[in-house]
Amino acid sequence: MVTGSGGCNTFRATFTRDGDRVAIGPVGATRMTCPGEGVMEQEREFLAALEAAKVWTVRDDLLDMHFADGKTRALTARPK
Repeated sequence: MVTGSGGCNTFRATFTRDGDRVAIGPVGATRMTCPGEGVMEQEREFLAALEAAKVWTVRDDLLDMHFADGKTRALTARPK
């Protein structure tokens, strides 16, 4: 299970992993209205990026997720 915050709402999703390959989703999230211009759109894009990620690595306490073509999709800090 993957859980976290998209900046305003919390989310959770199942995932499967095979080596450096990952499949996340479907992502479910709470549906609070977030204050601030663009916050909701940014959160939707982040959650979509989680579902689209195909390859992952962890380096220097960062989770680095990519599309299958190698382009970076999400870069997040690991909780300590």
